[in-house]
Amino acid sequence: MPLEGNLKELSLTNIIQLNCNEMNTATVCLTYEDMEGVICFADGSIVHAAVGDLVGEEAVYELLSWPDGSFVVEQGKQSLQRTISNSWNTLLLEGIRRVDEGGTPDWGPVEVEDDVVVPEEGDEMTRLASEMKMIGGVEGAVIISHDGVVFASDIEGNAEKEGAVAVFVGNAAKEVGENMKLAPFDWGLITMGKDRMLVVERPTFFVGLALGDKASPALVSAEAAKILG
Repeated sequence: MPLEGNLKELSLTNIIQLNCNEMNTATVCLTYEDMEGVICFADGSIVHAAVGDLVGEEAVYELLSWPDGSFVVEQGKQSLQRTISNSWNTLLLEGIRRVDEGGTPDWGPVEVEDDVVVPEEGDEMTRLASEMKMIGGVEGAVIISHDGVVFASDIEGNAEKEGAVAVFVGNAAKEVGENMKLAPFDWGLITMGKDRMLVVERPTFFVGLALGDKASPALVSAEAAKILG
């Protein structure tokens, strides 16, 4: 029986993460106002998408920008077309970048472990964010829980959007590391156009640091580690 719902209850971001992480073959049909779209998965990869005159990756980005709508997920239904070759991680990150340029819809929470502990010391989180921004080469800082709750920020622009990037990258890196049996994720760098963000992980939160053009990620991560203890 197909899974049906509303994108405000289960975001397209989470639908993509769920089907890709579980290596599903499925077709997701989406409707918003008078528009209809489709995203197809094969063994955990996005292989096809279409909406209006758009096909492939551009269709994915358009569907990710929808602020509302309904969806129907048909498990096991395969696509006869393959119009997408990029990984789902790459598609979501590019989608976040484009949303930042054109507006911010509800991305929904990122699925994580149930045992996340939320710090109660709000003042301490605020102090940490301020100290992080004072590191040479850092232009802004956001501290966010593994499930997307912004604890504190000292950054220009949309702190929740920047935090969403940090959470997505941190959780994706952690999952890849576990699957490939690599060393635990400590920090990573993401580049979106001219913007760079350093993501540092701690047991109950991520730290996202917006870097200047000449900032060294290795040096900044070392200084951040000293502050975090």
